[in-house]
Amino acid sequence: MLVNHAKEPYRVKVIDFGGAHEVSAATQGAYIQTLPYRSPEVILGLPYTEATDMWSVGCVTASLYLGFLLYPGSSEYDMMRYIVETQGHPPNTLLTLGQKTGCFFQRNSKKSFWKLKTPEQFYRATAIQPLETRCKKFYSLYHLLPSDA
Repeated sequence: MLVNHAKEPYRVKVIDFGGAHEVSAATQGAYIQTLPYRSPEVILGLPYTEATDMWSVGCVTASLYLGFLLYPGSSEYDMMRYIVETQGHPPNTLLTLGQKTGCFFQRNSKKSFWKLKTPEQFYRATAIQPLETRCKKFYSLYHLLPSDA
């Protein structure tokens, strides 16, 4: 919730603690965030930190500013694809540690790096059809800034 937008335009107050719990009580690999606001760590099955909540706050804030969801994926693969397109590829060291990395990325067997599966590869492996659900397609968050900024 934005607090007194006219006087303090960037102050945010958390008002819903329905799914809140201590980071130490979180089970790695569990779904703890709503899909459009789900952090890469959660999607990949990495350990959680408070940074996962900051990702969600950033996505909510961007949605309020833009008037549309930043990452409106209908599946975790779509979410990861959009994140990679706009934020870049996650570090290989993190991908190697993710419990669910293999769902979204393929490892080059001769080299130790990961590559995002194509939509066709993901569909063949899962029978889940990737969808393009963005109302505005962009390849950098800088493309969302007004042209006079």
